[in-house]
Amino acid sequence: MKKAILLLVMGITGLGLTAQENNTWRLGVQWGGHGNHSKFSGGSPNANARFHQNDFGGGTFDLVARYDLNQHWMATTGFGFNSFGFDFALAENYSLITLKDRFSSIQTSYTGVEIPFLVYYKFNLNCKNNRWLIGGGFAANFTEGKLISKNFVQNNNDGVTSSDYLNSVSTSNNGGHAMLRFAVGREKVFKRGSMLNASLVFNAGLDEIAHATVNYTVDNQSYTHSFSNKGNYVGLRLTYYFRTGAFKSKTKTPARNVKQATPITGPITR
Repeated sequence: MKKAILLLVMGITGLGLTAQENNTWRLGVQWGGHGNHSKFSGGSPNANARFHQNDFGGGTFDLVARYDLNQHWMATTGFGFNSFGFDFALAENYSLITLKDRFSSIQTSYTGVEIPFLVYYKFNLNCKNNRWLIGGGFAANFTEGKLISKNFVQNNNDGVTSSDYLNSVSTSNNGGHAMLRFAVGREKVFKRGSMLNASLVFNAGLDEIAHATVNYTVDNQSYTHSFSNKGNYVGLRLTYYFRTGAFKSKTKTPARNVKQATPITGPITR
């Protein structure tokens, strides 16, 4: 009997949550991080064993809008900012006590403005109001043309500084860039209608958004490599969607006109 009552309550709750997802708009806030990958594009193909070309640790912040067509299909769009760039380093002798001296590194960071559009398929909610989602679409990323030079200055044993030890020149391409995007997510639907979404996002750029040339000198030998960045990354996104109508102003119900009884001023006859 208890199981039947529990299933009935869960069924009624599920129907209520499903009804909140038919032709419904929601606003949300999204933030996260990603590893932006750049690819070797020119210069010397042979690198010193001490040289490292790392994925750039970028971040993103977006204001998102979501339209739930029904309990299985939805679309999202928004407006936000994301970072991308380059990360180069040379390995150094270091102490096991101070690991921060293990690498001599330089980083170059750029910020882009993005407008994504994705379509999702939503699987059925489980008994805890959780579900999986898969989606795909594209994003338009807009960047400003900007040149940045970075230099790591090394102090030699003789006290002479060398600017040729590790340096880079990076340039971002001005204009709009198209990107393909795929996402796999897990979502929690709360009773009042708000939602919390965690998604793994795969992004692939269709053209170059930035280019970098890095120069370094190790054991009196100079090296030059070039790298191209298309905005490719794998990242994690957390999104909180506000409940439907969360931003609607509350209107006061007008007071009803109550007719007051007319006082009796004359004599009362029985």
